[in-house]
Amino acid sequence: MRHVLLISYTFPPENVPAAARAGQLFKFLPDYGYQPVVVAAPLAGWGKDDPSVHRVPAGNGRMTSSLAATAARWAARFFAPYEDRWAWVPYATAAAADIIKANAIDAIFTTSPSLAAQFAGLWLKGRFGLPWVADFQDPVRDNPFRTRRWFYPYDALIERGFFRWADHLAANTDTVAAAWRARYPQWREKISVLWNSYDPLEPIATGETARRPERVLAHIGSLYDGRHPRQLLESVERLKIEPSCARIKLVGPIAPAVLAEHGALFERVRHSGVLTYGNRVVSRDEALAETAGADYLVLLDVNEKNASFQVPSKLLDYIRVGKPILAYTPTGSPVERILARSGIAHTTIDPLAPPEISDRKLLEFLRLPPETRPASRWFVETFSARTQARIVAGLLDAVLQAKTARAGLALERNRR
Repeated sequence: MRHVLLISYTFPPENVPAAARAGQLFKFLPDYGYQPVVVAAPLAGWGKDDPSVHRVPAGNGRMTSSLAATAARWAARFFAPYEDRWAWVPYATAAAADIIKANAIDAIFTTSPSLAAQFAGLWLKGRFGLPWVADFQDPVRDNPFRTRRWFYPYDALIERGFFRWADHLAANTDTVAAAWRARYPQWREKISVLWNSYDPLEPIATGETARRPERVLAHIGSLYDGRHPRQLLESVERLKIEPSCARIKLVGPIAPAVLAEHGALFERVRHSGVLTYGNRVVSRDEALAETAGADYLVLLDVNEKNASFQVPSKLLDYIRVGKPILAYTPTGSPVERILARSGIAHTTIDPLAPPEISDRKLLEFLRLPPETRPASRWFVETFSARTQARIVAGLLDAVLQAKTARAGLALERNRR
């Protein structure tokens, strides 16, 4: 059994999408010959982890790490436009260095967000020279939510540094991978796709919903930045949809900026009786129960740039539940292509579609029977965490074989 150092700022049971990748790989990579050793950030109120999971900083960290973290925190205030958790990097690298020295670590796998994991991987690559696979669940330069203007090209510089030194790069969609290959043709051979995945061992409720006269359209998850239901709510207003026909339920927290910009629209539709929202964080179990209990599911693959690079992780839950899906997503996006092969009834609406088309498509969607369908075999196999763990194991095999080949060539040159 080989050992891989897995660095992720978030790790289960933290209830955020970014933690799922690390947790699933920790569970399934041993089936393919790799035992992960994890370095992650602390989780408030959480008890004891598996012995292979190291949460840092734990208690009072060593003085050198604390001083470096303080310096990183101050540096980030002036030189980083985003909260990329620079201050966590010294703790992560110190713990990782101890693990590498004490164990037979064969390779490093980092996954982000947060980009702190990638900074840690870059430092460890320089220090120890171990093969390094960098997995980006969100892209850097192509991220539609990283839109701040800065006095120097921060994203371009750090992305190039990661790409230059990583032995392999994993993009979260084929669209992102294509953009990377076009931007960095010199590194195109070390770019692969690693889709977000679902845990096939996690039970998920399917079946018929409770009988009621109106249809419930539920959006499960956070609303933030450019990801909001304005287009849907405006169609509801124009069409004068009554609560006896349909109700929209927003489950999850709503960023203050979204309410500040669209609060009047939210209140009008809520006053009509069509919209309800709680604006609070919900547990994973509650989110799945709300997903299964809805008649229809709403996906908001929207952002200020109308970029079509991402796949919201909730799409995987939606498809597994099997209810009809109303997706606001750019034409030709990864979301649209996945839905087309998913086996699930759905309607897609481009965020740039004129109002009359948005309204017509919403009416067409509401005529769909709220029946549950099984996901296609293609979806089940492609997006299973077992499949993605097998792919990661293959990537690790490849970078380790390349390291062995380089060592052999170096030995041969020395003999000459």
